[in-house]
Amino acid sequence: MLEGEFNSMVELYKTSPNFVPKPYAWGQLSVSRPATYYLLCDFIEMGNKNPDPVQLATKLVQLHQSSKSPTGMFGFHIDTCQGSLPQQTAWNQSWVDFYIQLVRGAMALNTERNGNWKNLEQLVDRLITHVVPQVLGPLEADGRVVKPTLIHGDLWDGNIGTNLENGELYIFDASAYYAHNEMEIAMWRARFCKTMSAKIYLNSYLNRMGISKPVDQFEDRNRIYSVYMTLHESACHNGSNFREE
Repeated sequence: MLEGEFNSMVELYKTSPNFVPKPYAWGQLSVSRPATYYLLCDFIEMGNKNPDPVQLATKLVQLHQSSKSPTGMFGFHIDTCQGSLPQQTAWNQSWVDFYIQLVRGAMALNTERNGNWKNLEQLVDRLITHVVPQVLGPLEADGRVVKPTLIHGDLWDGNIGTNLENGELYIFDASAYYAHNEMEIAMWRARFCKTMSAKIYLNSYLNRMGISKPVDQFEDRNRIYSVYMTLHESACHNGSNFREE
């Protein structure tokens, strides 16, 4: 888990060193029982006030526009964890296929942790076979290309902080991979995003980054991307009623 986070932070720091605490190392303590791990990065004293929308959008757009996939594909060189569970981030040339790969992985974890649920299985199967091709397929049609963009991967309220000394925003606790940039902001519609769900954050980002074509399918894409986030999150809460909600 920490190996994925460390590699995520390293990749983010390469592109946006003013947006991520500098990571140094990770590993396992040799004298700990049970097994205990560490991750070392710069210490930045942060406050918990709401992030400045303009600064967050500016830094996030800079990260998304400047990043470049080392393979030209979607994915990551190591599986990263969202919450406590791994994401299926093996490299894939197609964004549609990569998204399906993510969803299948999250569904498998969901079944393993929470048991079979036929209705959910049927809905996810229909999402993959019918909805995704219709809504995400046009991103890669008619000569359009989706750029593999480095995203934080878990950019909710609790993973953004403001430096108390200079007011600079920093992001941390990453589960990064190269994706369609709109995947980053889909989490903001989740119920646990009390701050980032405010429209000013979404609008500030889109005003600077723009919306992928077809523009009129943005809302549908945003919903579909949030499905993966919610499906994976529910797998992290086995034994609870998160999935039913």
